[in-house]
Amino acid sequence: MNIGVGEALLISLCGFATVFLLLLFLILVIKVISAVVMTIEGKGKAAAPAAETAAPAPAPAKEKEKPSKPWDGKLQLIDVDEETAACIMAIISDETDIPLDELQFRRIQAL
Repeated sequence: MNIGVGEALLISLCGFATVFLLLLFLILVIKVISAVVMTIEGKGKAAAPAAETAAPAPAPAKEKEKPSKPWDGKLQLIDVDEETAACIMAIISDETDIPLDELQFRRIQAL
């Protein structure tokens, strides 16, 4: 199957045109989807402030307990069991890349 130079150029031109047209089609689809999403988000944002105003006021924060004495080096667990406290300390150590024996935890309190 021998084809001439003119026919080869015509085939390659058709290939380039096909790819270019499909890219234009994809751009159009992305722009349409983007416009639809922006419209939906705009409606969602308009409804969100109404929901925020209808929400009840948060409960008053508890007064922070002031330590009556200096820190004695012991960990205070307030409404937290030891297993949960151990997990919290391990996560903090892992996320900060600081060895656990170099961290000082004074108090862990449930919110």
